[in-house]
Amino acid sequence: MISPGRLWWLFRRDLKRGWDASYHDYKTLPRIVEWSWPFWNEPAREVPIHVLTGAKDWRLSAWMLASWFQFSEHSWPIIIHDDGTLPREGGAALLRLFKSARIIPRREADAKVGRFLKAYPFCEDFRRAHPLAMKIFDVPFFTPGERFMVFDSDLLFFNHPREILDWVSVESDECWFNEDVREGSLITGGEAQEELDIKIWRRVNSGLCLLNKTAIDYDLCDRALALTSLPRGHVWRIEQTLFMLCAAARGKGGLLPRRYEVSLSRRASPDAVCRHYVGAVRDRFYAEGLKRLSSFLLTRESAPT
Repeated sequence: MISPGRLWWLFRRDLKRGWDASYHDYKTLPRIVEWSWPFWNEPAREVPIHVLTGAKDWRLSAWMLASWFQFSEHSWPIIIHDDGTLPREGGAALLRLFKSARIIPRREADAKVGRFLKAYPFCEDFRRAHPLAMKIFDVPFFTPGERFMVFDSDLLFFNHPREILDWVSVESDECWFNEDVREGSLITGGEAQEELDIKIWRRVNSGLCLLNKTAIDYDLCDRALALTSLPRGHVWRIEQTLFMLCAAARGKGGLLPRRYEVSLSRRASPDAVCRHYVGAVRDRFYAEGLKRLSSFLLTRESAPT
């Protein structure tokens, strides 16, 4: 039973975020189970998509993946990393929706990756402290090939992702990311140069990553966590900074066009390929994103106009 305090908090939240966000959170979000993909018999592309998810956002992950399938017009191998909170209901729903998906339970990941990271004690400590570390340490560990993509749950696609498909179609060792709304690196250019001999890339956002496995340097990550001020920064940006450092050390790739949008605006740009609904605009995932996509992805449309 929901406590009176929780009910009051929900009421205040819904009042603040408005009718559209509340409606599409409560009504449209659960309807993702109605989505279906008619092309499972066609060969899937080779580069896998990795998603870290759990109890709070597995339905967001399902919407994100459905929008990706819709606008990429392909099937994809999906590797879902359980952050330790993914409920049985959520895992079962994701496997029903995405027949090419594999779920890696947290217990399995802890055993295998934990053993591997014994050689990198600072990486091991970070992974033990925060689930987001799984994005940079577990994903390459469980990737069968040389390249992979990492998509956050709060990402939605609205148009054909030509640049991503071009990257998938050629043997590239480049790394590509969203461009963030502002600089998010937890270490300065001077510190990165002095301690790691790396010239940093500016405004990297790791909500959408196109990566080569060989770019993820565990030794570099361990040194960055040991020698720099990185661990003293905001914990939500540590893995993002590590991704940036690995890619910058490789020196190939960069930032995707701004049509792969990260913004604090109320509405996505008309030509946006996708939008990463970062925390400050998370309510727009429902009010804008689900409202816009429901007619594309669901079998019937019952949301208000």
